[in-house]
Amino acid sequence: MRATWISQGGFIFECGAFRLVVDPYLSDDLARLGHVRMSEPAVSYDQLKPDAVLFTHDHLDHYDPVTVGEILRLYPECRFVGPSSAYEHHKKLGRDCSGFEILNAGDDASLGGFCIRAVKSFHSDPMAVGLIISADGKTVYFSGDTLYDAALHKEILGASPQGIDAAFVCINGKLGNMNWCQAACLVREISAARAIPMHYGLFADNTEDPAPFAKMLTANGVRVFIPTEGEPFEV
Repeated sequence: MRATWISQGGFIFECGAFRLVVDPYLSDDLARLGHVRMSEPAVSYDQLKPDAVLFTHDHLDHYDPVTVGEILRLYPECRFVGPSSAYEHHKKLGRDCSGFEILNAGDDASLGGFCIRAVKSFHSDPMAVGLIISADGKTVYFSGDTLYDAALHKEILGASPQGIDAAFVCINGKLGNMNWCQAACLVREISAARAIPMHYGLFADNTEDPAPFAKMLTANGVRVFIPTEGEPFEV
């Protein structure tokens, strides 16, 4: 399994020739609300090449109508998957929902070589989900947006009794998300072998330094990989 960070909470996951894109935000649509990108997208729409797009929830930096519109235009065969809130947004925009599969907490999906189970998140979108993604003999936890909660690690381990090889976790500590210290605690609670921080570096008013996160976990024997936008890495 390979992954590429495409900014904020967005990643491309690859298994064989299949490309699963999670929470892509490639526009600057949030600038109209005062949240201006600090950098241009590291991946263009032409480079995205999604076979499926998976949303964790219905917020504009995760389900972005502008990005989704371009994907529909360039990749009409692309499948969409996400919780009911994202589905309803898709429907409200007048888009064809026949290729949109609803994935709420507790649901499973199979996309190419990926097996996915949605788990509960603790976020302002009550339908928000985290993801257990398995492929190529690896299992990862992908937090999406979530606050820390004492029950969160039970949700994750209950959906993944085989354990977690890598945890992709939000660290920004604002707007309904864990801070870096809470994210590090969650990584330890689920005994993830590796940790990848995300959801920082895009907006000046909603970012964080991943270095303390990495320092805390490294001191506890957890391998930490700080991704570079646009550069693929082995999970």
